[in-house]
Amino acid sequence: MRFELETYESLEGDAKVLADRVMEVSADGIGGPFNMLLKSPVTGALIVDLLDHFNGGRSSLDRRTMRLSVLVLARHAKARYAWWTHTKRALRAGEFSQAQIDAINRGQRPEDLGTTLDRVYDYVRALSAGAPTPAPVLSALRDVIPESQVVDLILYCGTYTTIAMVLNEANVALPAGEVDTLMDG
Repeated sequence: MRFELETYESLEGDAKVLADRVMEVSADGIGGPFNMLLKSPVTGALIVDLLDHFNGGRSSLDRRTMRLSVLVLARHAKARYAWWTHTKRALRAGEFSQAQIDAINRGQRPEDLGTTLDRVYDYVRALSAGAPTPAPVLSALRDVIPESQVVDLILYCGTYTTIAMVLNEANVALPAGEVDTLMDG
């Protein structure tokens, strides 16, 4: 960790309020990216609001679209903690098979996703390249989901790109005994 870890006992004011909120909704407690957010609790609370919006069922995106997007983004950003936690969650929830996750890890589109998720995969890969997505990729996505969901997907990807940057800059380690399966390259 490149930043000093905050303990719950050391927190005061807005940071303690944010920690209490995070512990109600996060399987990671104040670990993972949340420890960094506690260092800037007012801004951190805004990020938690976005995460709660998407993960709390208020987004128009379905669970598999969101999980696939996070896995693609974590792979692209080499965000090892995000890859580890979302791979575990995807497998536990039956959202994706190990073979599909392995394909994402190799930078390949998984088989048997179906038309919509194939297009989501292609779009998130293109979006993460940092330039406007190619018109045919955007058009293909618009053919299967409404524009409001395209915008939600862009905002979701931006939120998780922010989380990936926080994780990477803090060099957040996996919990002791866990295996890093994210491929390099």
